[in-house]
Amino acid sequence: MQTGKYKMLVTDLDDSLLGHDLRISSSDKDALLTAARKGIIVTIATGRMFSSTLPYIKELGIDVPVITYQGAVIKGLLSNETLIHIPIENDMSRDLIRESKKDGYHIQAYIDDEYYIEQENEHSDHYKMISGQPGIVIEDLEECADKGVTKFIIIDKPDKVLELRDRYADLYGDSLQVTISRPNFLEFTHIDATKGNAIKYLAQKFGIDRRDIIAIGDSYNDISMIEYAGLGVAMGNAPEDIKSIADYVTLKNSESGVAHVVERFILGGVIS
Repeated sequence: MQTGKYKMLVTDLDDSLLGHDLRISSSDKDALLTAARKGIIVTIATGRMFSSTLPYIKELGIDVPVITYQGAVIKGLLSNETLIHIPIENDMSRDLIRESKKDGYHIQAYIDDEYYIEQENEHSDHYKMISGQPGIVIEDLEECADKGVTKFIIIDKPDKVLELRDRYADLYGDSLQVTISRPNFLEFTHIDATKGNAIKYLAQKFGIDRRDIIAIGDSYNDISMIEYAGLGVAMGNAPEDIKSIADYVTLKNSESGVAHVVERFILGGVIS
């Protein structure tokens, strides 16, 4: 492992940069701001909507494009320009909506940085609390299928989400990325809309070699970027199978694990 030559740092938000209170610790914020002042490109890669990510972008003063919707949308704050948008194919959207509704699961459809639900319930209330964004209630989600859906989420209990991941991956894995972001969130994006592909796009845009990138995450939706980056980092609170594919395991999100990475690999001394 090296220090001193990294040029880009990309971090996940929930359960990585954000604590359990959904805030960025002062240690993490100070470390990222220091890295940015040293010329490191600092940005976010999250499954969140852009609007839900915006408060954290502003808090960190990020002026480079950010990765949202698991990599389906890359957008610049200052220019408000969407650099990448990879929606799910309409036929696939319609099929997924029908399949999930047949089984009675709570599913949300995301279009133009808003999300649609058929009813408010404990799952939608939980999501609203985390994201800070209310859903739009419509009678039938199939109305969304032909409008270029960016992402779907099924929300359920963690054990059910694990079961559904395998089932839906068998059904749609050739066309969709089927991944878990939080233990109770099963997310669906276009097969090409991954955090790893999004970081690759930004690396090419800025002329940065993948070996000079640090990527930090905690969950299954972070695997592609952890594997792509020169230094792939798993949070200390990540599941063991995420830790096993990482180059380095940092402290937990409750212990400012992002700051630890910055201090050790960007600001710190020589690592053997």
